[in-house]
Amino acid sequence: MIKFREWLSIQVAKHPKRVVLVLIILFNVLFITASAALISSLSLHGTEKMNFFHASYYTVTMILDAGCIESVIKDIGTTGVALTLTCLSVIIIGMITFTGAVIGYLTNILNDFIENASAGNTRLYLSNHTVILNWNARAPEIVNDLLYNDNKETVVALVKSGSDEIKKEIEERLHLTIEKENENVCKKADKMGFFARRRYLKNNKLDENVTFIVIEGNIFSQKQLKDIRIDLAKAVIILSNDPSESAAEDGQPDEGNPQAVKALMQVADIVSAGNAAHNQNIIIEITDEWTYDVVQRIISGKELGGKCNIEMFQVEKFLGQLLAQISITPEMTLVYDDLFSNKGAAFYTAPVQTDDETAYIRDYLSTHENAIPLTLLNHNGKSCFCFVADNQKNINKKHELKSSGYSVKLNSTQGECKRVIMIGHNSNVEEIMSCYEAYISCQNGDNQNSPLKVAVIDEAGSLKRMDYYKSYPFVEEVAELDIYNIDKTFEPINRLLFDAPEDTSILILSDDTELDENADSSALMYLVYVQDFIREMLRKNPGYDKKAVKTIVEITDPRHYDIVKGYDMVEAVISNRFSGNIITQIGEKESIYDFYKDLLSYSSDKQGVQSKKPQIKKVSSFFRETPAPCTAYDLVRAVFEASVSSAEASEKQYPVLVLGYVKANDETVIFSGDLSEIKVSLEAEDKIIVYSDLD
Repeated sequence: MIKFREWLSIQVAKHPKRVVLVLIILFNVLFITASAALISSLSLHGTEKMNFFHASYYTVTMILDAGCIESVIKDIGTTGVALTLTCLSVIIIGMITFTGAVIGYLTNILNDFIENASAGNTRLYLSNHTVILNWNARAPEIVNDLLYNDNKETVVALVKSGSDEIKKEIEERLHLTIEKENENVCKKADKMGFFARRRYLKNNKLDENVTFIVIEGNIFSQKQLKDIRIDLAKAVIILSNDPSESAAEDGQPDEGNPQAVKALMQVADIVSAGNAAHNQNIIIEITDEWTYDVVQRIISGKELGGKCNIEMFQVEKFLGQLLAQISITPEMTLVYDDLFSNKGAAFYTAPVQTDDETAYIRDYLSTHENAIPLTLLNHNGKSCFCFVADNQKNINKKHELKSSGYSVKLNSTQGECKRVIMIGHNSNVEEIMSCYEAYISCQNGDNQNSPLKVAVIDEAGSLKRMDYYKSYPFVEEVAELDIYNIDKTFEPINRLLFDAPEDTSILILSDDTELDENADSSALMYLVYVQDFIREMLRKNPGYDKKAVKTIVEITDPRHYDIVKGYDMVEAVISNRFSGNIITQIGEKESIYDFYKDLLSYSSDKQGVQSKKPQIKKVSSFFRETPAPCTAYDLVRAVFEASVSSAEASEKQYPVLVLGYVKANDETVIFSGDLSEIKVSLEAEDKIIVYSDLD
């Protein structure tokens, strides 16, 4: 008996559901057997005589349907009291012990199934999907950008907690994006004919082609990682915590991200296994030097055997470089907003077998008009070319060899002196300053004749942490921000705007260490004061060119975009959207990572040749004469040939590719689709978007 009790206690502890099921079955078998025997013995003469098996059948039917009692008691007047009471007892007890117990048990099984599925304890059967480990403010942008893909996309997010909130957030975000994009498509189609409108709507309306699954669980669990099939995913994205979640007491994010490193080690171990898919992309967000160093050691020490590519996305560095570039050239906001996303024109790569970049571009442009070739890349020993196109298929579309004879003449462009007034701070300030430093170095500037001048207005604590920017000689002025004495705070802006002829950008930074409920609050407050100051300045000086001052506001929450765009001459930079879009692109295109690194950095090689990137040039200074009206295809070819055939170009060997233009009213056009169908008519005051190393 003691042994039985020990065995039973172990079974209850290890398999409680199994024990309950066995007890339910045993009790009901005994109950039905006893009831059938009793009913059979109590059946009276004058009623139907039943043997044991008949009684067993009628007992079960009475339990399932009380109306079946008529099969036993045909006439209540002639049936014995004992049999009647027995049948009623069987019905009542059976409904509780059989029907109720079975329904309860099955309900519990279904609840457990739902809970296990939500918790990630069930195995998914997926392939070629995107996996997101952890969650932060950039994650919704990654999912949202996949809406613009032509193919159906599946995203699986494994998070520690908050799955219900994440589901609601993504549902709302995708719904608003689809609604907004389709509204714009319908507006463009309003003036078209019936059939043209139907065709345009069919080809351009956005569908909900993203299936999003979020699972709560342990991102370090090999079982759960295998259950969401990271071994067959096309991309695995390991996200870091938001700065607001990891901020220390001094308001600065904590150093080191051991959780991300641990997750990377688990993922790399699974995807490098023999049955994993080939050429998977693993992207890990890096926010500090310690994590960067550890991940570098993992990459160099892990034998991946060509199974996957581990890429590090340095959040602060990329965002710092991006904000620095945009503050120097504000028009780049709309250019990058288009090119970094799957929406419209985007960057794509294709394998090639060439080492002569200029010759390849010339040959390609002579037979293709649906994409713009940019530069030759080398990734893991393989050569590929980067293009701007609507989609991957357009890269291979050919046309007949033709020449329009259209030509242009280019000027030798000189870099213009820029001025930036930076207000506020974020986690990327040091990277912004490093990018300014690199820009000045590439422009061959010095302390006396710097091509960039910077002024900083910020809170006392932040200025102190940066040692009042004393280590940056190009910072000409530092002022303490006093929100309760705003006129005194912005006095340097008034002086700087009128003392210098340079075009000026006012860069307002959003403090990314603020809690979610306070996100962008300081940046929006600074925007109100800056806009009020500019309006007052223009009122007092009606002859001042308001286009000479551009305000760029960094925001982290896309919901604040419309608030910022409600102001005149203001550009909104949604930093989380830009970084999320870049992560999406890196996850989909293996060799694009090196391209983005060069694109966002200012650097020169040993021969002094700068890294190539999109740039904005005034038509009046870029061309010797304003180009005649033409097609985008003719303009791209003509500028390329002029850039590589001139005497100066032959020495420096830089091809120039036109990506689009910016009209004087800030209308921005990025060339995509069939370039021969895009009409271009430029004026002297317009600006042209080019990809080159000239600056």
